[in-house]
Amino acid sequence: MTNNNEEKPKKMGFIKRVIISIKDFEKYIEFAIEKTTTAIGYLAKLIVIFAIIVSATFTYHFVKEIQSGVKYFKEELPDLSYQDGELVVQAQEAIKIENDNSILQFMLIDTNANEEQQKEYKKEVAGYNNGVVILKDKLILKNAMLKEPVEYSYKELAQQYGISNFKKEEAVKVIEETDTTALYGGFFLTMVIYLFFVYFITAILDAFSFFILGLIVSRMVSIKIKLKPIFNMAVYSLTLPILLNLIYIVVKTFTGFTIQYFQWMYIAIASIYMIVAILMIKADFINKQKELMKIVEEQEKVRQEIQEREAREKEKRQKEEQKKKEKEEEKQEKRKEKENNLGEEPEGSKA
Repeated sequence: MTNNNEEKPKKMGFIKRVIISIKDFEKYIEFAIEKTTTAIGYLAKLIVIFAIIVSATFTYHFVKEIQSGVKYFKEELPDLSYQDGELVVQAQEAIKIENDNSILQFMLIDTNANEEQQKEYKKEVAGYNNGVVILKDKLILKNAMLKEPVEYSYKELAQQYGISNFKKEEAVKVIEETDTTALYGGFFLTMVIYLFFVYFITAILDAFSFFILGLIVSRMVSIKIKLKPIFNMAVYSLTLPILLNLIYIVVKTFTGFTIQYFQWMYIAIASIYMIVAILMIKADFINKQKELMKIVEEQEKVRQEIQEREAREKEKRQKEEQKKKEKEEEKQEKRKEKENNLGEEPEGSKA
């Protein structure tokens, strides 16, 4: 019986695993008894799909942002020029663009800013996940992976890329002649690799968290489950939360729609799956105990019936033996009487 159960998860396809892990708590026992490497392999495949879809969404958004940025640069941005490490933008006032739904949430251009203003701009861009401040001799960049904004000197960047000077018209020409396919492809591939490693590590850590929850719950309901099965179930309990997170990221990217307590919902769903899976195993264990008790009771009844039948047969044999014995004794009595009668006849004839 155990061998059959161990073979089932090996034959189960990825899609079937996803469906079962979402809607069929009773079959979590099949995931529990499989190898941990199989469960981790399943999680890796799930995260790969997650990373590809999310990266495709981000890439699409990135392409739209680049196209929008190029259009703004060509049509709306004032004339500019770069020479000897200094950028000059023909604008009387600072240009500020804010968009929380954009990849670049904040952009500020001010080539006339003094030192005090530059400090203020640096503090302002620090409040965004992604932003840039373009100044006369440097740019200040902030992204989600940096705790603090980083400054880059134009001179250093120009030396690195071999640029001495340029004007807006020349920059527009370079942009128009540049093949963006490699840029977008590189962005997509980078995002896939980055998201896979970040979310896979996060998912493993989450699995350990729900493993601890499962360990506590199993002890509370007085059922002894080994560590490996609990961890396997913790991995599969993440399926629905990961897929919901995928849908949420895609919807948020395209519409800007946000759910304030989504992370708590993620935790709550995985916790519910973990707890229910253990309770189902507990219920299955109780049912099997009941079945075992019924089998024992039936076996006891059969044993009693056999004993009663044997007792009846024994009693019957004893009665038959007793009757046989009595008949034998009766025959012996008759034989003795006959012999006695035969022994008395000669005396009668003499008389």
